[in-house]
Amino acid sequence: MDKQSAKIAKEFSKRIKKKFGVQKLILFGSRARGDNFKNSDYDFIVVSDKFKHIKFILRASDFYEYWDKKTDLEIICYTPEEFERKKKQIGIVKTAVEEGVEI
Repeated sequence: MDKQSAKIAKEFSKRIKKKFGVQKLILFGSRARGDNFKNSDYDFIVVSDKFKHIKFILRASDFYEYWDKKTDLEIICYTPEEFERKKKQIGIVKTAVEEGVEI
């Protein structure tokens, strides 16, 4: 991960962790691997107990008001239980855990 991506990820983390009870925040994809382009998006997995009674499709919407960058933001939100189950399956969560960076 390059210095600029790390700085932006840490700033975003500070804005959301307390407000949303974030237990785990993982930056994954090209920004985490360091093979991103200037305009590559930021991909995050957010884990919080606060998602338990919120429909999956609605969970990420509030995070976008805390993103003030011109680059796109993609967020996938899980409860701790969902995250533990998903990280053992073949798919994006497992790859994010293996290649991503916890912020």
